Amino acid sequence: MLAIRKKTIFLVALLLASCSLVWAADAGQANDHYQDQQWQQAAEAYREIVAANPSDGRAQYRLAVSLRHLRDFDGARGHIDAAAAAGIPVPFVAIERARLAVAAGDTDGAFEALERAAAAGFPNPGAIEQDADLQSLKDDERFALLMAKLRRNAAPCEHIDEYRQFDFWLGHWRVLDTNDVFQGHNRIVARESGCVLVENWASSAGTTGMSMNFYDLSAAEWAQVWISGGIQLEIRGGLTDGSMALTGRIHYNASGNDRAFRGTWTPLDDGVVRQHFEESQDEGKTWYTWFDGYYYPVGHPNGPEQPAKDGA
Repeated sequence: MLAIRKKTIFLVALLLASCSLVWAADAGQANDHYQDQQWQQAAEAYREIVAANPSDGRAQYRLAVSLRHLRDFDGARGHIDAAAAAGIPVPFVAIERARLAVAAGDTDGAFEALERAAAAGFPNPGAIEQDADLQSLKDDERFALLMAKLRRNAAPCEHIDEYRQFDFWLGHWRVLDTNDVFQGHNRIVARESGCVLVENWASSAGTTGMSMNFYDLSAAEWAQVWISGGIQLEIRGGLTDGSMALTGRIHYNASGNDRAFRGTWTPLDDGVVRQHFEESQDEGKTWYTWFDGYYYPVGHPNGPEQPAKDGA
């Protein structure tokens, strides 16, 4: 009896494995037909797949695309609805709905769908501009407005005012202290489409350090994280009376000391920026100056002779 049961379990497992291999082979064939734009064969293959597994969003989506090319628009709409229900991201579904609308001669419907893609954060205007199925939309005045929204999605930091608040610190600087003693050179550049300012410091003594400065949109404040061989600094804050004022902690790597710290950057005349750092050894009851100096830009008599190369 036990032997019969084991044999039965083995046969069931073998059957399930065989079905799995057949399904995988069918999925592979469907993919090949889809990539080769053999729409009739792709549609037939994906019909079998979604019949066996209606929650396969990718198969539902590709079946919708195949049916659109076969001009079965009603069928395509049904399967793109199923793809959306199965979790295919909103922008992909919306763009396919726009293609369907264009194919059916519904220009307004196409723009409504593309607006949904933009509202969902789709960040690739080039993909829409180059999409062969959407070319008829380019002459409509709404297309330029749509492209502007997609470009904003692609680089939102370039279009949000708060990200520009620290731009006065961008540049190549020669840094002197309050006694006009040369302290070093600093280079601050914008990276990641304006989402982060990267600082590269080289002191007159030969030490270096760097920081990342960014606007934390969720916290509605600026943050700086500084790293060098000697210290680690994390401070936060924002614009106060025209100055960038950040407060937090400084950690000394060698000694392990950790103290309250604050920094203020103030734009002055002629493009000069004052940087004032303070430290507290009693958790903010009293403060003493840690550094006080002036940043002089290229073109200023005290500034660098020429701009540093990008990345220097």
